[in-house]
Order: sequence, then structure tokens, then C-alpha cells
Amino acid sequence: MPFMLKIQWDIKAGQEGVFRANQAALCEVMLEHPGVICYHADYPSPRVSQWTEIYATDEAFEAHLANEKGKAPLATVIEACEKITCQCWGNPNGRSKEILAGFGTTYHETAENAFVLNPRADKDSRI
Repeated sequence: MPFMLKIQWDIKAGQEGVFRANQAALCEVMLEHPGVICYHADYPSPRVSQWTEIYATDEAFEAHLANEKGKAPLATVIEACEKITCQCWGNPNGRSKEILAGFGTTYHETAENAFVLNPRADKDSRI
């Protein structure tokens, strides 16, 4: 079952550069997991980053977090923050929820048929 995460990272003063460098490294790790549908990061203010992540399956989520190349950058991102707020839409399985508990994740309802992955999605489509 697909699910979406929205994460806000409140960055410690003086850690902005460290955070941004490691966030960029995590974006590269995402490319190794085709089941990671979206990995978007923005910076609405210098010490706040907001991410949207969409996973096609729990297996894609678990594989992404288990990737050795991402473990150090993720640990550094976490250490660079004074607060992390994680919201989830969809229905991750029990193992994914265990992982998400470490981020203090809250779960939210999606309107019926409002969050679906297009089964015919084609990254090379011109239409």
C-alpha cells in the first residue's frame, strides 16, 4: 500500500550547511529505490526544511532506510535538528510504523480515492 510522509525538520542554529549537504546525499540514495516515487525537499526559511516523500510499498520504504549509503547522512540530518515533525497519509504496515515511531509520526486520514498511485505511471511519458 502506498503512503506519503510530510516531514518538517527544524534545524539547530549553525547546522544549516551540514543539514543541506546530508539532505542532498539522501536524495541521491533515493534514486537507488524505484519504489520511492517522490522525494521533495524545500527550505521555507533558513532553519526549516520540509520534505514530501511518497513510497509505493512498505518494502521500498524499508529498503531506502536500510541502504548503507543513507544511514550516516540520515543520522547527521537527525542530529542537526532540534525538532522533527512527521505526518503520514496512507496505511504503512507494522514494520514501517515501528520505523516511523522513531520520528514521532502522526497518522492522518485521506479522502476516499484521493491518494492513489497511477498503475500505468510511466516516467518517460510525453503526455
